[in-house]
Amino acid sequence: MPPRTLAPPNLSSPADAHTPLETLRLIEQAGLTKARLPLLDLITKSFLGGVFIALGSAFDLVVAGGAPSLRASNPSLATLLAALTFPIGFVIIILFNVELCTSNMFVLAYSTLRRRTSVWDLVRNWVVSYVFNIAGCLFYAGVLVYWSDTLSSPAQKSYAATGANARVNVNWAYNFTRGIMCNWLVGVAYFLATEARDVLGKIVAIWIPIWAFVAMGYQHSVANFLLVPVGLFYEGAQFGVGKFVWNSCVPVTLGNVVGGAFFMGFALWAVYGRYEPSVKEMERNTQKEEEQAEAEGV
Repeated sequence: MPPRTLAPPNLSSPADAHTPLETLRLIEQAGLTKARLPLLDLITKSFLGGVFIALGSAFDLVVAGGAPSLRASNPSLATLLAALTFPIGFVIIILFNVELCTSNMFVLAYSTLRRRTSVWDLVRNWVVSYVFNIAGCLFYAGVLVYWSDTLSSPAQKSYAATGANARVNVNWAYNFTRGIMCNWLVGVAYFLATEARDVLGKIVAIWIPIWAFVAMGYQHSVANFLLVPVGLFYEGAQFGVGKFVWNSCVPVTLGNVVGGAFFMGFALWAVYGRYEPSVKEMERNTQKEEEQAEAEGV
């Protein structure tokens, strides 16, 4: 019985997109590349990733916070418009090829399940990218938002504080679940962006899933390190740092891990990746074929 493969032989793809099989092989290779990054490169790329996520988050605050009348008269439209601004950070991250720990939760989980990277590679990448994504977000929040008075109007400051309260003063399990759904969609965005061949296709592929998760109120562990600290800077925040860590950082981060590593990385491996021969298996098969050819030649 022939081994199962990732896709039926007759599966085709439009000229401007990779097939699912090609996409997963690219993601597998991306995991290997990320695992091999020198520490300084990983730190620098992760810091930049945090800055770019913070850029999208701040854009959201400026747009939504600056439209109090629209939020009062048509909150759904205000939410959609504000959410439409947020994906710019993800687009820059993908096109600049810098590091974001939440998408890495999917990529490294998949490449590790495919045995291209080790558990140590996964832990190293996740921890370093998470810490320095946070550093980039906090830098942007303190220097490029608060110190520069980006949220200059009282309405914007009030909106930032109200949004921070909504992210922290909520049931722990709700934030955990919202973290799962957020990073599931981030993983979808990464997959679709990898599948697209051209820049415009990549931008659209990223924009739609990210727009969806923001509009639905799902929680991104890195973005929260801009959205919540900025809210703390202004009057109206009804929580402290300890509550932020326990009620937001912990459940959202754990939810992001589950959404990215399990619902994307493990799910795609279980459905597709485990039926594909590993690189080592392909190398062994090639070596056997070469040895057999040499023996027949003799």
